[in-house]
Amino acid sequence: MKTWSRKDFLKASLIGGGAAFVAGQTRLYGQVAGAAGSANGDIRVGVVGINGQGNGHLRDYLKNLKGARAVAICDVDSVLLAKRAEECKAAGVKVETYVDYRKLLENKNIDAVVLASPNHQHSLQTIWGLQAGKDVYCEKPLSHNVWEGRQAVAAAKKYSKNIVMAGTQNRSSLDIQEAIKMLRAGKLGKIQWARGLCYKPRDSIGKTTGPQKVPDSINYDLWTGPAELTPPRRNGNKGPVHYDWHWFWNYGGGDITNQGIHQMDVARWMLGEAGLPTSVASFGGRFGYRDDAETPNTLVSVFTYPSAPLIFEVRGLPMKAGMKAMDAYRGSRVGVVVQCDGGYITVSESGTANVFDNDNKKIQGLSNGGNGSHRANFVKAVQSRKVVEGLVEECHYSSALCHLGNVSFLLGKEQSNAAIAEAVKADVSASEALGRVLEHLKANEVDTATTKTVKGPLLKIDGKTEMFTGSEKTIIDAANNNPLRKRAGRGAFVIPQLA
Repeated sequence: MKTWSRKDFLKASLIGGGAAFVAGQTRLYGQVAGAAGSANGDIRVGVVGINGQGNGHLRDYLKNLKGARAVAICDVDSVLLAKRAEECKAAGVKVETYVDYRKLLENKNIDAVVLASPNHQHSLQTIWGLQAGKDVYCEKPLSHNVWEGRQAVAAAKKYSKNIVMAGTQNRSSLDIQEAIKMLRAGKLGKIQWARGLCYKPRDSIGKTTGPQKVPDSINYDLWTGPAELTPPRRNGNKGPVHYDWHWFWNYGGGDITNQGIHQMDVARWMLGEAGLPTSVASFGGRFGYRDDAETPNTLVSVFTYPSAPLIFEVRGLPMKAGMKAMDAYRGSRVGVVVQCDGGYITVSESGTANVFDNDNKKIQGLSNGGNGSHRANFVKAVQSRKVVEGLVEECHYSSALCHLGNVSFLLGKEQSNAAIAEAVKADVSASEALGRVLEHLKANEVDTATTKTVKGPLLKIDGKTEMFTGSEKTIIDAANNNPLRKRAGRGAFVIPQLA
């Protein structure tokens, strides 16, 4: 089993080449016009990936979403597929079942697909869905890496008879929309910074003794898709394949891309920045325990935008050792804080928003509604043939931010916390965040005097090419060849190059 470390990424990035890094061009389907729906006008939906979030989608299409209904389900786990089919039957709905997503796409009686598969499948499945003439709802993040996200955006433009909506559900929050109007009107003055927060408890996933056996019920080649085909090395309470893939670079990117993409999207939206930042730098590590997972449980990424910096913070450890409760920043654990000259706005995980003055006194609570209408808005978008909330290119930029932050971390080196504090002291945002991180680690009985933290390089970004740029050729080449910047897939799962 090959476990990817930061050194592995640096080596692979510098060498380049290999099947995982070679751009390819494939096209499985000729585009056809969007289907008109069933005889009674309902939109016929296939749900792909029916564990966790996908199960939530499925239940909504069985009961709650008027104008649409589930007619098919797809999952590479045949045991789970049979279980969900029985649940649909018990709800009075007969669905067709598929193990291979490509077979589902051949069914002309399916109008739209809802993609809730693992992150590393999202871009390719979006592109294939559009090429097959389906409307697509793709869960966040849009991509596993920056390049493939851009290919999905290009596909949406090329196969424009069909629509794509991203699962960034905060885009449907009326509260956030009102808060943004306040910011644009200058009611709180100039924005000083935006901070995204993902303080979410993440326990150790444990240590395995080696590669784990894949259950016979799972088609692992299909599950792996465009990722490198390697045996799993995890076996927590979700088993060797499901969920804990989030903490391995081959498939996920830690909580900045898992949960944090939602808050990253809101923070960028509130800043009013339409694309990528001019630079990024990250620091963090995996603290408090040793396990098989690769991604950091503590991460700070600072993105430079013309209007104001965007700072993103991930914490997986609790408030202090022995507790289950998480830290909060200005009352938020998973959310966004936007500081302005005359006060600040907080946005919760559910998309509700509140306004405070600089003395932390609440001056307005917005009550128009949070993000609960996003799935219904997809049905409206299919009916109207126009996406209003959850634009695919917006999701691409916010997903890319997560990947860019991780690339800086992966190219970083372990340093003493004193050395990092000295290096970032001129950057007010980074210095303040580091100070709070160190206090948090001390509360979790991490010896910050001897424990080292990974400090990534400051990487400049060309927003037009979506590549790293600069004079330090070794670092820039490593960053641009990093699989989180670009990975083109493997074998039958090569990402079509459309941009």
